[in-house]
Amino acid sequence: MENAEGRSAARDGLKEKLTGFKPAEIPAKCIETLRQAGAVVDVKAPADAAAFKGWLRQISQHVAEAAPEGGFLGIGGVPVSDKEKATLISDALKLAA
Repeated sequence: MENAEGRSAARDGLKEKLTGFKPAEIPAKCIETLRQAGAVVDVKAPADAAAFKGWLRQISQHVAEAAPEGGFLGIGGVPVSDKEKATLISDALKLAA
């Protein structure tokens, strides 16, 4: 993620992994992919796993809170909808909430 080439590779890999899935299926597929990534990090870099998983959780929280859900023009909405809470990655990465 440090340079354009790395970001392109990540984006292309994600597109490839999600090709053929219906939009409603994508959140579950992403959660499963994160679960697999967490398991790999646990085995390959156990000393760094908690920090890496915490970083991923922080990113997901920032994305979920980026814009209020519901209301009118963002007024009266909630910061994180129940649907977004369901897709936060803490469970997938086996992190305490």
